[in-house]
Amino acid sequence: MGLQDHSQTDRSVRKFSKRGNMMKPEGTAKSVTRPRRTQAERSQETRAKVCDAVLQALAELGYEQISTPLIAKRASVSRGALTHQFPTRNDMLVAAFETLVNSWRTGYPFGLDPECTQLSVDELIDALWENIFADGRYIAAMELMLAARQDNELGHVLRDILVSWIRKRDRITVQLVGGDVEDAEADLHVQLHLSVLRGIAMHQSFDSDPDTASKLITLWKQIIRKASSA
Repeated sequence: MGLQDHSQTDRSVRKFSKRGNMMKPEGTAKSVTRPRRTQAERSQETRAKVCDAVLQALAELGYEQISTPLIAKRASVSRGALTHQFPTRNDMLVAAFETLVNSWRTGYPFGLDPECTQLSVDELIDALWENIFADGRYIAAMELMLAARQDNELGHVLRDILVSWIRKRDRITVQLVGGDVEDAEADLHVQLHLSVLRGIAMHQSFDSDPDTASKLITLWKQIIRKASSA
């Protein structure tokens, strides 16, 4: 056997252990096994996907088109997984509505501390518009509230969610612009802002001109500034 043959034999031997198993080459990375998600985590993910799909479908298609098969398809979950989390259609709708309201409750500007942060009226209007009313999910909320007029069970639950939310919303909105929560006129000003923005949001949902809403917001701020300086 020549030198070259010996060299090849040595390399072959080094590849195997004494038990005949192939040895791992040096530097081979160990496979990383991700920890399995808990049942609670899987349930939470399913609920989040369903709620998001419900809000999008409400905004795009309207209340009457909402069905369990439709939402299961849009959320990419099985009907069994959906009905396990939400046994009834109303359960699914209420959860979506509550998810949306909670996002408003904790988001900007309502997540601010009025003791530390103050906004000008212009800033408040922009914050309300950009973070609530301009969002397509606001139309989803309106779809649900209108539907609740014909469904007492749904309406009762949605109103309970709204009452708690509205109390916080109105109080913080007054405080963010330096108003007194006990001042009835300050509260009326807030309701006026909200009503105007609500109307613009509804108008935007069927206006073919995407710039109209922005123009109306600008006009409303100009009206408020003139009224304040009068």
